[in-house]
Amino acid sequence: MKKFTVTDIPSYKYEALEPLGTKRKFWFTNDSDNYKYLFKIGRDNTGENWVEVVVAEICKLLNIPHANYQFATWQDKEGTISKNFVPSSYRLVHGNELLAKVHEKLPLGEYPVEGKYKVREYQLKLIMVLMKHKLVKLPIGYKNLNLNTALDLFISYILLDCLISNADRHHENWGWIAGEKSIYLSPTYDHASGLGCRENEETKKERLSSKDERYQVKSFVLKAKTPFYNKTKKLKTIEAFKICIEGNEKIALYWLDRLEILNLDDIKKVFNKIPKHLIRTTSIEFAMKILAENKKRLLEIKKELTKND
Repeated sequence: MKKFTVTDIPSYKYEALEPLGTKRKFWFTNDSDNYKYLFKIGRDNTGENWVEVVVAEICKLLNIPHANYQFATWQDKEGTISKNFVPSSYRLVHGNELLAKVHEKLPLGEYPVEGKYKVREYQLKLIMVLMKHKLVKLPIGYKNLNLNTALDLFISYILLDCLISNADRHHENWGWIAGEKSIYLSPTYDHASGLGCRENEETKKERLSSKDERYQVKSFVLKAKTPFYNKTKKLKTIEAFKICIEGNEKIALYWLDRLEILNLDDIKKVFNKIPKHLIRTTSIEFAMKILAENKKRLLEIKKELTKND
């Protein structure tokens, strides 16, 4: 099986620092296609690089529009590169900027744009109202005749978060791509906290082999929380998806049907394409177990939605 390639970025390619986020990253122009790419260095002793690549492949299988990620190195530092998905005449408006404007208009008090976590104003139901705005189109170049609104697609982002146990959908990890006359939902991006990649190898081994149900992977996935709130309650990933379902049962079932036909063996093939020096066997086993447990949990929701059919 052909492995994923690792692109080596010349040292001189460093062009512009990307200020958002906590990881070192910068933009550069790729000579092969003359597009801007973001190089992002994963934190040491984590799987933040491989998880971005794997989740992008999962999105392909589910037909969810996403930022593409490839393995890369720069000055012997391992990371990923992703092509800029914002056209030159547009800009990415992050969720915190959108929510700040909503708070000003309603008014709901000042929105804390600088915070990312423990932001009680980060209300999922308010975001869902935003996503129903008739002017917001599906991502540029993405076509899906089963979807009518940006919310229909945003629900798949929340399903994805639950599937991979992504706890990092904060208000800078989604947004709208805005131009002079058009507004689009952005593809999903930045999944570097998913699939248990930040757990150390010893912990993964212990959870995989534990006889204690409270310590096994099926208990681990139950703890995954999002930055979203519902009133005063911080939501777990599965709770966030259940809130999205309310009043949106038909589109939720569409995405759950997509999930049901997702073959985990196809994802295992993706892991097998990762160069061995970039991931350990334990990490693959742990991630695959997370996917299996979360897929099972989500399909239990489908059973509930269809039990009276």
